[in-house]
Amino acid sequence: MSKKKVCVDIGGTKTIFAVLDGSLGTKNSVYIDTPGTLKEFLSVLHKNLEALESESDTANISIAGRVNEDGKVTFCPNLPINGINLKTVVKKHFKKVYIDNDANCFAVYEIFKGFLKGKKNGIILVWGTGVGGSLVLCEKIYRGAGLASEMGHIKTMIEPGTDTERLIGGRWLKERFGYSGFEMHTLAEAGDVLALSKFKTVGEIFGRYLASLTYLLDPDMVIIGGSFTKSWKFMKDSINRTIKTETIRKRLEIKTTTDEFYVIKGCYFLDEYAKLDNKL
Repeated sequence: MSKKKVCVDIGGTKTIFAVLDGSLGTKNSVYIDTPGTLKEFLSVLHKNLEALESESDTANISIAGRVNEDGKVTFCPNLPINGINLKTVVKKHFKKVYIDNDANCFAVYEIFKGFLKGKKNGIILVWGTGVGGSLVLCEKIYRGAGLASEMGHIKTMIEPGTDTERLIGGRWLKERFGYSGFEMHTLAEAGDVLALSKFKTVGEIFGRYLASLTYLLDPDMVIIGGSFTKSWKFMKDSINRTIKTETIRKRLEIKTTTDEFYVIKGCYFLDEYAKLDNKL
């Protein structure tokens, strides 16, 4: 059996601790609300990592933010951990530590086991609390100077100064549309006309967003994960119609996943991806 590794997905809303082996089955998984303060966060992190120390010497970590090569958190808009050296914290419990952005972990999974296996180019989006992204160009994750692929923060022309995440990210949905994502989904499932109309509007915004990314990158495909994929059926027609209207390329291959463990499964391969020439 392949080596066991401790994998942690630190999200803006939820955090998952688990042990995975080569089959990508989860063992000893713990699913908690992400703490809102740094003190609470560090307490929860140490407690749960300590409980898993005997499982492996390797911890692979995903965060909804960015770290530099030393493991310092450089950008993390929805978590209370900006500026801390997360790698140093985790190394108190594990000998080998690898950390990357959640969307990049998603991309690593797609490269090793998913839709991008054998493909050269792709856009990966995590659409939930916020809108995160990863670019795979020529079979490698593109990192730029360290903040590449923060695609949720692309500024919009609809409202100058506003980014895409504030238009359609889950954290701001109620402010803009009057419902939380869960409320809107529940009403749409019941056939509520207003909720269905609001999902159509969200889909049109997202379609224009994808159209803009397509003009820039012309990917083989777009792969989407996150809580909004559960409501995909309410938006896909307006998304596809908008892409067809707004782009020269009339059809864009879009794949979605509703597997809530897709990021943590990508975590499993972080140490292996780090051995390739596109190192973390």
